[in-house]
Amino acid sequence: MMSTILDPQSKLKRRVILAVLILMFVSATIATIVHRLEPNTYPLHLIIPPLSAITSLILLILLYTKPQSLQQVINLGILQGVMFIVVPCWFHSLKAFTSSNISLVDNLPPISSVSLMLMTFMLITLRPQRLLLATILVWIGVAGPILTYFIFNPEELYSLRGLDLLISFGPVMGVQTALIFLHNRLQSIVESLYTERLQYYAQIIERQSIRQKALEQAFTQIHNGPLQTLALLQRDVQTEQISQTEFLQRLKELNTEIRAVGHSLADENNTGRKSVISPETLESATSETSLRLGEGTSIDLNLPLHNLLHEVYSLTLKRNLPYFQTIRVKVRNFAPITQSSLTLEMKRDLCLWLEEALCNVGKHAHGVTRIVVTGEEREDNYIIKVQDNGCGLKPGKEQQGTKHSHLLAKRLGGEFRRESLPKEGVICQLSWKVGELPKSAMTNGQK
Repeated sequence: MMSTILDPQSKLKRRVILAVLILMFVSATIATIVHRLEPNTYPLHLIIPPLSAITSLILLILLYTKPQSLQQVINLGILQGVMFIVVPCWFHSLKAFTSSNISLVDNLPPISSVSLMLMTFMLITLRPQRLLLATILVWIGVAGPILTYFIFNPEELYSLRGLDLLISFGPVMGVQTALIFLHNRLQSIVESLYTERLQYYAQIIERQSIRQKALEQAFTQIHNGPLQTLALLQRDVQTEQISQTEFLQRLKELNTEIRAVGHSLADENNTGRKSVISPETLESATSETSLRLGEGTSIDLNLPLHNLLHEVYSLTLKRNLPYFQTIRVKVRNFAPITQSSLTLEMKRDLCLWLEEALCNVGKHAHGVTRIVVTGEEREDNYIIKVQDNGCGLKPGKEQQGTKHSHLLAKRLGGEFRRESLPKEGVICQLSWKVGELPKSAMTNGQK
């Protein structure tokens, strides 16, 4: 079994290297047998082919059993190829230099094709930063002694083998080096374009996330403010429990609330427009430090969560909702969180959630006389609870606010429940693990 999981590109490269090592092993084995059968052969020819076969087999076994050693096998394979090409070049060139009876063109092995294969192998396996330097060093190591020999022995260039060697190790390798340089430049340009495209798509996703968050916040502001007022006004008109003067006054208040929400959304939209120009302002758009409640007051989100919850509780219960007037007993206690990893956006969502839960009591809890609102840490969980002794929940379709509560609990990695109590009243509760938030929650806003 593979001991590590490779990405698709590494898997493909590993298969290619395995195939190359198999071919090198087979070729070196054949060369070993051929040189053994020759009557007169250089000792070097009896050493390099079997040594190449052994090293290829070792690298093959290493790469097959340990896929994570891919880069190490590549480096050792290139080093092996360079040594087994450079050594014969220098050996035969020096031997031809020192002996007048030996010519290079008659004794040099057919290494031009092998050097071409080596440079192609380097082109596939080496990183662009190292490829050009490695190509130049291989050219110097392989072509240097041969071209130097031809400079001092030009008569060998008149043979077909000499001319072939000159062209192979001169212009051809030079053009190949130039093409490798061009390949590096093109690859760097492609990688740069690819990176820019990824950044562009990341910005689009981030902007869409901000717009989605802005829509959710806009819905919550409208739901907790003007819609609450409008629903109560509609109910009072249907039951004929409102005078014309009070009706006009409440319409005026509704108009004020709608305009206040509109101004708030316009300010956030202006901030969002700036974010298209600058990534820094894009980030700041997700971390607004204030929250506007439905009754019009703004609170600072930089405060600790228990202080924010107390502010929301105090301000919301002052709103002119009908069943707030019948409450005689109010119990509230918000304990600090020992380890808080909440972002400003999560604080905003929690405050809006508490505001909506309280507004539901003021709007629907007929006969309520007692309300208990707490925030406490229990068994590594922080629990916000709103409990009343009103008429309980009415059966019906799940409302949009309940759906948002479930989404908030999912982002927090916690739980939400809202249900009628056995005797009387409703409990609305949101809990999450203290100090632990899912990555999706952490990326929704900044600290």
